[in-house]
Amino acid sequence: MRKILAAVALGVLCGCMDIADIRSAINDARAVAKIGVVAHPEISWPDSTSKFQKALAFFKSCNVDAIVVIGELTKDGYMNQYRVLSRAWDAEFNNPVKGAVQNPPRRIFVLGEREKATYKEEFGVEFGGDISADGGIFDVNGFAFRAVSQKPAGYDTVPTFYAGEKMALTDELCWYPRTRPCINAGSLSGIDLNPGFEKVPNAAKSAQGLLVTVYAGEISVARLDFIDKEPVAADWRISRTGAALSVAEKRAPEFWDDTELRVFRVNEPGKPPAFKVVWPPVLAKYTGVRAYSYEVAVLMEVADGSREAVVKRRHVFAPNFHRAESRDVEPVSCRFGKAELPDNSRIRFAVTPVSCFGERGRRLESGWM
Repeated sequence: MRKILAAVALGVLCGCMDIADIRSAINDARAVAKIGVVAHPEISWPDSTSKFQKALAFFKSCNVDAIVVIGELTKDGYMNQYRVLSRAWDAEFNNPVKGAVQNPPRRIFVLGEREKATYKEEFGVEFGGDISADGGIFDVNGFAFRAVSQKPAGYDTVPTFYAGEKMALTDELCWYPRTRPCINAGSLSGIDLNPGFEKVPNAAKSAQGLLVTVYAGEISVARLDFIDKEPVAADWRISRTGAALSVAEKRAPEFWDDTELRVFRVNEPGKPPAFKVVWPPVLAKYTGVRAYSYEVAVLMEVADGSREAVVKRRHVFAPNFHRAESRDVEPVSCRFGKAELPDNSRIRFAVTPVSCFGERGRRLESGWM
């Protein structure tokens, strides 16, 4: 510790370290352990390792003590796929050309549900590290944690990392506080959208994971995207006893007061007529809380004009909801075919922003059409 602080002081005097470098150096000095956590690499052939290798390269640059990979490790559970996975690791940490690591991080692999039926003990020979069919408790520099392939029902004795759901790491839904935290590991093979939500093509291209830095009294969990090479949201800070030190407030996301909902009639060759509803994303930097999703409703005017009825509902994500807020700037949109809407009745559209906790903001409405 003294040597590191002395090096920091020298760097400051020489003018070669900025604030971020100083903070990083001090944090490294305080850290008990650094652990990279990823899930679902789903390796099949050599050309399927790109996302996995980007994650490994990042963790290598962070000098982590261990890397936890939680299933599905391979696409089909074949022996040759385990070999491809092992070679991808060796290419990063044991390759003299790329710079072999003298003390490479500890390998910890947890099989996915799909792989348990095909796993054989000789597969583990390919790894030279820890490999577990059922998950378990692991210890890195005195920090004990559990890693499992499915979201656990209990396990309050130690922090738990799991990979049962391919959820985006941009929201607090990935952290389930108990006596000890239970945290989704993210996914290297894209994100599964919630049932009933419209598709987001870019979500399948994402590759997310965690950098866990353990200190004497707390755990810092950085949520990362290895494609953009940046955090997707602010770090979680969790005490070693399980209490949350920083969690987003359960406030409702709100549109700006002057935000307008725009509606366009769409007539494309070969496609039925439609209405396209467009609005700007609700971001924390403007209104304090970022919207996780949006509910879009078609409202029909009732005969007496004093009320309205919901004709149709859709649930949508922003095109870049799974990326850092600075990249979530594209307009959000939703389409309704003309055949879905009532004839001979006035309608309007309403959009309600929803937070990751399910808190609903005030809805934004179009004029009657």
